Amino acid sequence: MQASYAPQAKHMGQLWRLAWPLIISNISVPLLGLVDAAIMGHLDQARYLGAVALGATLLSFIYWAFGFLRMGTVGLTAQAHGAHDKQRLMQLLLMPGLLALGIGMAIVALQSWLIPLGIALMGASEQVSALAQEYLTIRIYSAPAVLMTYVCLGWLLGRQDSRSPLILLVVTNVSNIGFNLLFVMGYDMTSAGVAWGSLLADYCGLLLALVLVWRHVIQIDHKLRSQWSAFAPLANQLMRLNSYLFVRTLMLLFAFAFITSQSARMGDDVLAANTLLLQYVTLLAYALDGFAFAIEAACGAALGANQKRHFYQLCNGAAIYSIAVAIAATVGFWLFSDVFINTLTTLDRVRQIASDHAVWVMWVPIISVWSYLLDGIFVGATQARAMFYSVLASIATLLPLWSMLKAWGNDGLWWAFLGFCGVRAIVALISYLWLSHKQAWFINV
Repeated sequence: MQASYAPQAKHMGQLWRLAWPLIISNISVPLLGLVDAAIMGHLDQARYLGAVALGATLLSFIYWAFGFLRMGTVGLTAQAHGAHDKQRLMQLLLMPGLLALGIGMAIVALQSWLIPLGIALMGASEQVSALAQEYLTIRIYSAPAVLMTYVCLGWLLGRQDSRSPLILLVVTNVSNIGFNLLFVMGYDMTSAGVAWGSLLADYCGLLLALVLVWRHVIQIDHKLRSQWSAFAPLANQLMRLNSYLFVRTLMLLFAFAFITSQSARMGDDVLAANTLLLQYVTLLAYALDGFAFAIEAACGAALGANQKRHFYQLCNGAAIYSIAVAIAATVGFWLFSDVFINTLTTLDRVRQIASDHAVWVMWVPIISVWSYLLDGIFVGATQARAMFYSVLASIATLLPLWSMLKAWGNDGLWWAFLGFCGVRAIVALISYLWLSHKQAWFINV
């Protein structure tokens, strides 16, 4: 970070005002996963938990492959907001929104090919695979709602509105938990009940997202020009930016799908145990992403207004917050890992495996904090290539490292995962320092 630009109290306050609603809203997402895991983990067979884990992983791979719909939107929207460009703000809502709708409908249309292929690649047991297919056949119809909500979230955040994402995600995930409990506990359904609950909640979330966005649109009060000349330059910029983000996200999701797939090949109990541990990694990711999302919006606006000093002060302030959260997360898991695991499942074998490997998870926050923080800066600055190369390097580490450590079983798998996280953070930090040295943040903003 640029040490000569120390953050002041006002910068820390600005980041905190943006971050705290995002932290709460982000944590509501993995809490939903924890509730699903707890519901499935208290049933009489580990295969139900494994099926939901497998189905959710595949669905995450499909949906988050298009995470550029949020990331590309938030960075460019924040810069347009900082530059007070109303025309561009409206374009950045309409164009990605229509793209999201089209992609979502295509996913639904291709489900007969996507679902069997994904399940076959995961290599789980026959029972888990059958339940996962049932889950996915229901849940995949949420694709248009999920992807359009990504755009709404990115646009709202780019407008420096972190309260609306809080309302949206909390309401969506609380309703999801309610629906899941209703179907599983009330109607004695298993993994299919979780799928139906998530599907209904996703469409409730989209309706709420559209209402929240409309509140901003009527405030902008700017007529959108329909001439192609007004859209073409932005379309080209979105295409270049999103191509890097798309491939980067595919690689990142491949890494987590790879971990789940290798876990499945070790048996249903190992899959269930690693699923519980990865729930904590997910919880950590969403907590750290609260500050990452805040810096996306804040530094994007600073760049749009061409405020160099303010940009670096915000980056340094976000680093202070993120490191504090990472240290707290490491200490917290060290002290309460057994409580965490025992709360999520009553299966003794799954508990034992998870407890034996909890030590690896404890180090994830300290190692990964830099990649979350720097990805936020890169998104706000629309420096997608830096994000791409950091994940490419980490994938190039994960696969050969697992090949060498495969004989160590699940311990080797977690060692490989830590190597993946470490390389990703190191390459991202090098990219940040290089871009700062060249002052590339302020070129073509």
